[in-house]
Amino acid sequence: MKKYIILAALVLSACVTTAPHALTINLCPNGDQPSKVVSVDGSYYVWECPSNQTKSSSINFPGKFYTNEITSCKAMEGTPTFTTNNWTSADKLTSVDYNLAVTRVEKLIGYDWHADWEANSNSMTVIHRAITLPIKSLMSATHNAIGNDNKANIKTAKNFLIELAKADTLYDSIGYYDVQKKPGCYANGDYKSPCWFHEYLFARDVFANYMITALWLRDELNVQEFNIVDKYIKKMYKKFIAPIEFENVDKGFYQMANGGTPILIYASWTNDKELAAKEITHRFKEMDKLFFEDGYINDNSFRGYRGQWYHSYGLNAALGYVYIAKLWGAEVPKKLQNKLVKAAEVVNIAITDWDKFKSRQHTEIPFNAILDPTNAVKHTHQQAFALDTLMKIVTDVDLAYDPIYMNKRKFHISDGIDDLIGFNPNCIK
Repeated sequence: MKKYIILAALVLSACVTTAPHALTINLCPNGDQPSKVVSVDGSYYVWECPSNQTKSSSINFPGKFYTNEITSCKAMEGTPTFTTNNWTSADKLTSVDYNLAVTRVEKLIGYDWHADWEANSNSMTVIHRAITLPIKSLMSATHNAIGNDNKANIKTAKNFLIELAKADTLYDSIGYYDVQKKPGCYANGDYKSPCWFHEYLFARDVFANYMITALWLRDELNVQEFNIVDKYIKKMYKKFIAPIEFENVDKGFYQMANGGTPILIYASWTNDKELAAKEITHRFKEMDKLFFEDGYINDNSFRGYRGQWYHSYGLNAALGYVYIAKLWGAEVPKKLQNKLVKAAEVVNIAITDWDKFKSRQHTEIPFNAILDPTNAVKHTHQQAFALDTLMKIVTDVDLAYDPIYMNKRKFHISDGIDDLIGFNPNCIK
């Protein structure tokens, strides 16, 4: 019994401090309150801090990535389908019989993204519509087909999934290891210099959205069809995503949670709960490192005249990831949750007082900061078209009114899917 008393005293001393007439309990390293629990043998109490480690036993794959079941969604009205053309206004088409969703996806099959990137993109500007619009068309049309139980359109979606796999679409794009052998973006401070990382990044994330579509359609695939898709997914994952598993990132939080979301998608496809748990643990730690206490994001928020744009871009990716992680069974550390709330508030500061937002100093100006005011973008990122929904769900912060954002996001709401996070938050029920 004497040993138990000594042990209990040692454990308590690690978690509490004494003060006159009171016992003050210190916060855990993650900001949570420690809990009073009974020891294993039941003979004494200890104060325990919750673990920041997500356990595989807590993971529960919902099957359709962001939901257990895809149903008809009002937010998807007016988005691409495989039977009607809903893009006539945006693309200035005149024929209502012209099925743009089908045509776009057809053009993605075996598309030479490397040649496109080399001819049209630079470090500051990536011309990616030729691959991102088709994948969003495929996802939206697939979502609509499943939600409306349209068998003919489900079959069309499935056939596209298989044809894209057979053509090894995007596989010939530069892989992660080869990117490391190339000069970095903004080489010699020149925003017109090539950025091979962008070629890799957009190939990676279009593939990630392909995997989500595969998850949605998995129940529709027979054994032979599944094998075709599965072989392609594993081949692409090995080249574009496996090399960045649990990679340490020191600056910047961007689309698809710096590659964390594609890892989660693959974990769901392969039913690998260990991978999912390890990825969530790693990404939460990365977010905690990159998001400062006041909500600013290391790199994103300090990119000069586009800091507001990139801050909201990074927060959108973080909130989308956190929503999925929580849905799958993970607990968000309180310290990280507080940072996300602050980051949402910073989005509003940038909208209501851009000078105040920009006045926040950093220890160093990021190499990719936009310092020329003629290249300024002073609004919330338009591709994060449901950021208001995510902010409210994850942080309970209302998005301030941003007129430029509200006008520009209309063109991306019609995409149906936010390909930066892999789903439409406005379809969350």
